Amino acid sequence: MDSEIALFWLKIVQQHPELEGRIYHAEHFGTPGDLALQLSELIVSGEKYATCGALDEYWHEGMTIPTAGYLTIVLDGHEKPVAAIETTQVSLRRFRDVDAIFAAAEGEGDKSLAYWRQAHQAFFETSQLAIGKTFSEDMWLVCEYFRVLGGAETKTAPI
Repeated sequence: MDSEIALFWLKIVQQHPELEGRIYHAEHFGTPGDLALQLSELIVSGEKYATCGALDEYWHEGMTIPTAGYLTIVLDGHEKPVAAIETTQVSLRRFRDVDAIFAAAEGEGDKSLAYWRQAHQAFFETSQLAIGKTFSEDMWLVCEYFRVLGGAETKTAPI
């Protein structure tokens, strides 16, 4: 799998020579399987150009909090690379403060804030429990916007 990711990155660097020598990370969005597949398809289609994660989970997992310029190879539900993205903007927001603009940029469901709140509350209730925390509307989220650099028939989305 690592060689497949490395080859994928080489193709991205051929398209964007300025990225040569830069560090990238490979990860899936959401949980492995169907959700990761759905989210990767939204990224490739250009529908999804934002994402968020619980700050507590970043700390618990020892993950790097992205900043502008952070490079990620997006893996699908089968852990195969499908897109390369670059973070363009990051902010910390409480769950309750996520707005309709960010919800639409996440590209999920009908792109409404109501859908975003319902789907993300269900997701965070499970993921927070897994690290010994409970969901709260006061919980901090790492909210990021990104641009797609390339991949499997990708389309660029507005920023």
